[in-house]
Amino acid sequence: MTSASPATYGLLGLLAVRPWTGYELTQQVRRSLRFVWSVSDGHLYREQKRLVALGWACVQDEPAGRRTRKRYTITPAGRVALAGWLETEPEEPHFQIEGVLRIFFGDHGDPGALVAALQHTAEAAVSMLEEMDGFAAEYLQEGGPLSMLESGMSGPGEERREFHGRPMYVERLHSVALAIDVTTRLLATLEAFSMEAAAEVSGWASTTDPTLTPATRRRLEAILARSGRGSRSN
Repeated sequence: MTSASPATYGLLGLLAVRPWTGYELTQQVRRSLRFVWSVSDGHLYREQKRLVALGWACVQDEPAGRRTRKRYTITPAGRVALAGWLETEPEEPHFQIEGVLRIFFGDHGDPGALVAALQHTAEAAVSMLEEMDGFAAEYLQEGGPLSMLESGMSGPGEERREFHGRPMYVERLHSVALAIDVTTRLLATLEAFSMEAAAEVSGWASTTDPTLTPATRRRLEAILARSGRGSRSN
């Protein structure tokens, strides 16, 4: 229970921005963090307890109507842990895309099912792209975070301004923009590949058709050629 995972540090990073209730943390993960590190709601609540057990966050009950809610705040030890984690070497990239998992086992199904999975994956990628484009557009709006930076606001030492009813943490924009950039590039690639592959697979007689062998050779050779390793494969 007390060992830390990337999800633990993801929540710790959110707490480094400001205190959150458990519900607010879950909503914020759904809004932004899910694009780069997706976890279930149940896992998020376990991670909140983990942060407290590690001494990296403290929790207080606060009134919420007739009930109480828990608000989590990062501790000095938590800030040290977050800074230390940022100095370590990250894990290898993880790709948790169900559409790709279905491609991997596509030989056990028919082409129609594979085409449907590819098309749905493409549609989901487009939907996520549109959502992230919305973030970028909001940041660029007049009076938004970028305008605040350009007007001289630098972040923690400044009084927090609100935009669209939310306090702005403008000092985070440089890093956030990098994360949006790489994520949208990956999603665009996934969408384009999925549509291209769906069009190709729709012409297959079966997922194990022997006549596909020459095309598969060309695909494998193209994979090596893209990385420049094709000449070293023999």
